[in-house]
Amino acid sequence: MKPEEIPADRTPLWRRIVWLAAIWAGSVAVLGAVAYGLRLWIAP
Repeated sequence: MKPEEIPADRTPLWRRIVWLAAIWAGSVAVLGAVAYGLRLWIAP
C-alpha cells in the first residue's frame, strides 16, 4: 500500500491534544506517587 493511499487520521486535533495531556498528567502523577512512596520507605 502506497503512503498516499493510507487515509488520514480523522480524529480531531483537540482530541489528540487532550489524550496527550491526559497521558502526560497520568505519568507525572504515577511518578510522583512512586517517588513519595520511596521517600517514605527510605526516610520515614
